[in-house]
Amino acid sequence: MINILHLIKVAAVVIVAAVSAGCERPVEITWDASSLHRVTGGVYARVKVLSDGRLALVYSAGPAVCMRTSVDGGDSWSEAAEIARDQRYNYTNSELLEMHGGRLLYLWNARPRTAGECEYKIMGAVSDDGGATWRVQDIFRAGCRPSEGCWEPVALQFDDGHIELYFADESPYDTTSEQQITMMRSDDDAETWGEPQCVSFRQGARDGMPVPIYLPHRDEVVVAIEDNSLAGRFKPVTVRTSEDWRDGCVTGSSPRRRSALKADEQLHDTIYAGAPYLIRLRDGRTLLSVQSTEGRHGTNERYANMQVYAGDRNAENFSHRTTPYPDLPWEGNALWNSLCQTDDNTVMAVMSVGGVENGGIWTVKGRLK
Repeated sequence: MINILHLIKVAAVVIVAAVSAGCERPVEITWDASSLHRVTGGVYARVKVLSDGRLALVYSAGPAVCMRTSVDGGDSWSEAAEIARDQRYNYTNSELLEMHGGRLLYLWNARPRTAGECEYKIMGAVSDDGGATWRVQDIFRAGCRPSEGCWEPVALQFDDGHIELYFADESPYDTTSEQQITMMRSDDDAETWGEPQCVSFRQGARDGMPVPIYLPHRDEVVVAIEDNSLAGRFKPVTVRTSEDWRDGCVTGSSPRRRSALKADEQLHDTIYAGAPYLIRLRDGRTLLSVQSTEGRHGTNERYANMQVYAGDRNAENFSHRTTPYPDLPWEGNALWNSLCQTDDNTVMAVMSVGGVENGGIWTVKGRLK
């Protein structure tokens, strides 16, 4: 009996060590081409699973931000509900967070249609009735010119209830074209927000498009961002903290900044792979998507397609690239993409398809293994 118990303990240690070293089996995804379909016009869409079982699709439509819901796993969607509209702005970069108590927080970026007329803003709207009504708020105000703007908000809530809001911010660098990732915190379910804090900045470059996840087994926040420090082409990297950012802003030389892709998956300098989207699956493994020119004709970003990489439980070693829409026409693109695990065995890829007839927001389902 002692020997058996000893063997069990040794085996457990080996398994834990293998997982920690990133040696676990990566996620396998089989994309179902028959599920590929256009949902609606619009751009920059995200899908979230709500606590009542519905899927919520949030997206941008010119001067408005909208939401549709699905009760059949995304096979069909409701009519659009308009969350907010302002003709002075292009409203874009929609995101959604459902808080622990069921309150919904809808986030977006307000971009003035006429430069200098209005401020760039990170905006939010909260709903306490499942999305039937919304209360709009300004969260962060930047400058009035694109060179001092703010972009791409996304939020994460923790077990203690506090929320961290991340966004790309070039307002401190209006004369240099640099950009940082800024974080703001709320301790009252998005009623009020604390002071902005820089969490990632590489001098001479543009950190952008943050997407955070929390790794409970490491008590660590991992934020996927795009970093253009390699030959000026964006690539996916991660920045991290296990001290709630008390360890300071992640600089370009910090060991807390790492390439997201596995060593043997590194991309050539000329390949563009920006706009990352990171999710943690229910079993703890991770997925990362990018919009990439790998495998496309040339390196022009307007021809990029969505690519998905499988990572480990530490949000590292992303590899095993798959393409949700492999038959995307050469003249088309699939941009500003996102991922959502809709049930234990299914992940949904969400794309803004352009450059082709019948463009708009498209989704496709993948089988997880």
